[in-house]
Amino acid sequence: MKSFDSQITKDGKPIKILMIGKHTCIRVIREAQALKSIGYEVDCLSGKLSYGTDIFDKLYFFHDEKQFKNHIYELKNKYSVVHVHNEPDNMITWAADVLKDSEKPFALIHDCHDSDLIRRGYIPVDERLAYNNADAVIYVSEPIQQMCNQVHSITIPTMVLYNYPTQHMIDNTKIDWGKVQQRRGLIYEGGVNPIGDSEEIRQMNIVFKYRNLFPLFQQLITQGNEVHVYAGNSDAYNTGQFTGCILHPPTRFDILLQEMTQFKYNLLIFNNEDKKQNQVNFTTANKCFDGLAAGLPALACWCEETEKYVAKHNIGWRFDNLKTIGNCSSIDPEYMEKVEVVRKKREELIFEKQVGLLENLYAEILGVEKKDIPSSLQKQLRFEYGEDAVNRLLKE
Repeated sequence: MKSFDSQITKDGKPIKILMIGKHTCIRVIREAQALKSIGYEVDCLSGKLSYGTDIFDKLYFFHDEKQFKNHIYELKNKYSVVHVHNEPDNMITWAADVLKDSEKPFALIHDCHDSDLIRRGYIPVDERLAYNNADAVIYVSEPIQQMCNQVHSITIPTMVLYNYPTQHMIDNTKIDWGKVQQRRGLIYEGGVNPIGDSEEIRQMNIVFKYRNLFPLFQQLITQGNEVHVYAGNSDAYNTGQFTGCILHPPTRFDILLQEMTQFKYNLLIFNNEDKKQNQVNFTTANKCFDGLAAGLPALACWCEETEKYVAKHNIGWRFDNLKTIGNCSSIDPEYMEKVEVVRKKREELIFEKQVGLLENLYAEILGVEKKDIPSSLQKQLRFEYGEDAVNRLLKE
């Protein structure tokens, strides 16, 4: 019997994994970091150099379809798992075009970060082809899994995997728990639509309405809050200087996590008062887990699935509207109680404790032996993902 720390093997050798992502965002880095921490060799094919790409054993670059396919052709017999992170969706089809002639079986994974079906209400051709070419699909939340599986008529294996921080990120984010009562301010980190009246910005506020956040920040400021914003895009930083927000320039992720520890509340809000933005309604936001890593209780509003997650783990508060947040004085008496929950949960909700499900998905597709997952960890996974989802991925 293999120990929990052993690797999934094929032909007596540990499988090798290729991660693919045009933007190589933090979800790619987190998954790779967790897999590498338990001994896997993980390489990356990326469209750009970004934070975290230094963790990979080998890093390849592409700029167009020709270069992408050339890399896959040269590498196709090296990897048992080709794990493609979407946006754009066409990368998995490019990979499938080459891998169909591979000399050995492989698992082609569609890691669905975003879906036009969810975000815009229709299915582009590239999204449809991505599902057709995948051996399995990984989603970021249960509602997205349910809707996409139904509309796409999915018959291949699927699973949900939240975007947890890794043990490395937890260990390298230092918190003085004795001084948390001295914290002040609300912190929002992530994408924010810039301010302006150009046609591009007008279209952005239509398609990505949920990121039109400066009006929401200003309302919170009017209510007496100190609002800090770490916008991931420089155009928001440049155009939002006179909004009353304390703006911080785009910041490298590890530095961002450390700087977040000085603030009091993690702000999980979106411009979705009418609750029509399914991209927000159905998604558990990455920033929820970033705040957890930084040790901050969350304030969640107008983001249904994220609100449910915050309530499920008791790591913050959920609100029906911004007015009920007020200046946070009504929840301040509960602050230290929530901090203690967050302190516990940030040791539990880490990628390394969930990654066994991902490995066993790989094993299921490859037809090799699954790993044993300790019963103590199975209990936590069942609470997180449900009986049926976990039982399917356990070793029989």
